[in-house]
Amino acid sequence: MSSYGIPTKRLLSVFKWMLLFALLAMVQVLLACESCRTDGNRAFYYFLYAFSLFSSLWLGNGYLSNNLDRWVSWKEAPLKRFLVTLLAVFVYSSVIILLVNWTWYVLLPQRDINYLATPVARWTMVTQMVVTLIITMTIHAVAFLNSWRESAVSAERLKREHALSRYEALKNQVNPHFLFNSLNALTGLVHEEPDLAVKFIKQLSGVYRYVLDSQQKEVVPLEEELQFARQYVFLQQIRHGAGLQVELPASVPPGWQVPPLALQTVLENAVKHNRAWDKEPLRVTVTLEGDYLKVENNLQPKAQHEPPSSLGLANIQARYEVLTDKKMTIQKTDSAFTVRLPLLSFHPAT
Repeated sequence: MSSYGIPTKRLLSVFKWMLLFALLAMVQVLLACESCRTDGNRAFYYFLYAFSLFSSLWLGNGYLSNNLDRWVSWKEAPLKRFLVTLLAVFVYSSVIILLVNWTWYVLLPQRDINYLATPVARWTMVTQMVVTLIITMTIHAVAFLNSWRESAVSAERLKREHALSRYEALKNQVNPHFLFNSLNALTGLVHEEPDLAVKFIKQLSGVYRYVLDSQQKEVVPLEEELQFARQYVFLQQIRHGAGLQVELPASVPPGWQVPPLALQTVLENAVKHNRAWDKEPLRVTVTLEGDYLKVENNLQPKAQHEPPSSLGLANIQARYEVLTDKKMTIQKTDSAFTVRLPLLSFHPAT
């Protein structure tokens, strides 16, 4: 679409533009020709001159702009497009201004060609060229800014759509992994301790209710995530007994939020990769540390046939990258493994 908004082939569109050029020509007659107010023939003559000048300059530069868009794009090469546009407009407008003035001031009144070299004619044509260049480049500048804004909005929209689709894919990786671990735990209880298995099923039901409820959410309140973590820890402690000791904060300030299942994934990572025996208990401590949730466990790694994949923690990191610039940190020493989860606040915390 031309930045000039040149008329389409429809009759109504052409009529509207012809009417606009006629109005501009009438204004030009009233402002620049005092004798036209009393001389009707001169007014009509000057009107036709102004009408032909306006219409040929506007429409010609408009169609020229359309053709330039096919060869040089404002988005891809703005400086090159600016220079090409400036040159094309200057050449075309110079030819049109010279041709129109020659037609109306030399050919029709049958004057000598040297009339165009007089100071009055030269000043008139120079003024017309300067005004044309100012108007034309202003229109192109506005078109460039609009195009740049549309590109920026489109790029931001595509970026967010990509981030959301990526986030959904990341969330969908959590559920199957958690489900398999939970079912494995339940399998060991069904025959040995039926009553405890019933309690386990009830807790597992509450856990999965939370999983399903939070599946469509990008973040959840920290209080809800901690309550879910307590249920998850209960399920794990049934498996490991005194070998797993987890300390969670009794309460937290309202307003903080985290990605759903983020804390559970860190706890699961600790249980998965460390021994949790009665004589060598795995101790996990969850505390608030400024605007981070600190999860620390003593390091007593299991014998691994293969190196750990760390997919769970990488998943959390990727989800945080979608939501915030704050970085999740992982620190490993000879005796401890520490993960700090950024706490998010989209509303002022109280």
